[in-house]
Amino acid sequence: MKTVAAYVRISMDVSGERWGVETQRRKINELSNARDWQIAAWYEDNDVSASKPRGPQSDWVRMLRDAEAGRFELVVAVDVDRLLRSTRDMNDLIDTGVNFATVDGEIDASTADGEMRASFLAMLARFETRRKSERQLRSNERRRAEGIPVSAWTPFGWTKDGKVIPEQAAAVRKAFDDFLGEPSVSIRRIREDLNIAGHRTARGSEFSADAVRYLLANPLYAGFIEKHTTGELYPVKGDAFPPIVREQTWRAAVAKLEDNVRRSARQGNQPKHLLSTIGLCGKCEGTLVSGTNSRGLPTYRCGAHFHLSRQREPVDAMVTEAVLTRLSSVDVHDLVVPVDDDGPNREELLSERNALVERVKELSPLLGDVSQPVLEITGAINDVKARIDEIDGELLDRSVSVVAKLLADVDDPVGTAERRAAVELRWEALDMDRRRMLVDELMTVTVEPISPGHVRFDPDLIRIEPRRD
Repeated sequence: MKTVAAYVRISMDVSGERWGVETQRRKINELSNARDWQIAAWYEDNDVSASKPRGPQSDWVRMLRDAEAGRFELVVAVDVDRLLRSTRDMNDLIDTGVNFATVDGEIDASTADGEMRASFLAMLARFETRRKSERQLRSNERRRAEGIPVSAWTPFGWTKDGKVIPEQAAAVRKAFDDFLGEPSVSIRRIREDLNIAGHRTARGSEFSADAVRYLLANPLYAGFIEKHTTGELYPVKGDAFPPIVREQTWRAAVAKLEDNVRRSARQGNQPKHLLSTIGLCGKCEGTLVSGTNSRGLPTYRCGAHFHLSRQREPVDAMVTEAVLTRLSSVDVHDLVVPVDDDGPNREELLSERNALVERVKELSPLLGDVSQPVLEITGAINDVKARIDEIDGELLDRSVSVVAKLLADVDDPVGTAERRAAVELRWEALDMDRRRMLVDELMTVTVEPISPGHVRFDPDLIRIEPRRD
């Protein structure tokens, strides 16, 4: 008996779909019973249109991971359009080593003929998706030129025909005032206030932190329609969707949101695991990201194309052992490359950085003054912050080697038990950020994909190569 996975997908417009989810399930069950197939798992993606990518939390991605783990031999869908939207989707599925079948007939992608048929059907699906997308883009372009919002959802604050809802408009103004006030109210608190007051998003759900950020960044509240691919702004025309806040208020909120993102990138949201963004996928050389598999076990996976998923703990154990062994058996002077002293020294860079930080503090209050040129001030602030980021990069490049710091006073001879013990103590005392820096300085770690159906951890597929001789 063949073990199969059943995949169903339906877009947002349920009433216009050829295949509803229940119909898809019934057709797949009928086919499986006729072929004597056992359905190992159902994978269902709702509200996923053919023109939008299926993200890392989708059942499509979960199905690819389970396929690589050998949980089934075949994927079944009602037709190719439900399963594949592009040749890339087809290649991702074929790379897992499983075939796929539809209600119309099975395709053996392991043969040249089957792969050609699948490629042709995937190209047709891609053609239909692109044609629909082009029609939608032309329609959106026309609506923007006419000053009509293009979103399928009516933003919070207006009715569907663009009339202001007074109580919602008041909540929008309060959100902007709270965010830009002194002291500023946090995004989390604004979210809580909106939900406590009984307000809901355009989709009828409670406000999340992301929904509040979207509200504060939405130019429609200031009377503009944004073309997201270029950032161009088109003024709203006519009486529908009148602005709820002033343009200066909206621009000040956007500038503050961008500043929060930069500060978070420098100070928080750092990778929490040893190889995240450092380890490499052996198939595409994309960086690894952390996650969990279908059993809830922590993993590293290819962050670009989902080429692999490997349990995190044994990989971390191998890398840690490689680091400790290398530091115990090699003299620190053989590992550390001297820093080039050309260019500005560290003190000059720090002085320049401090002056730029003060300049940002001087310019930021001007954003709230309607008499000031907000666009010019925002541009100047962004230029200053870009230079601060450059200086931060130069300071990092000129920092003392993490290896040198770790072994600064380790005098035990290389290869001895005492040196190994001293290295282990220092490693245990490091935070994750410094451990990651040390790994990145010492070696390149590449994780190779497993063969289809192979589920045991294979240490030979973890390639650890020294960065320096």
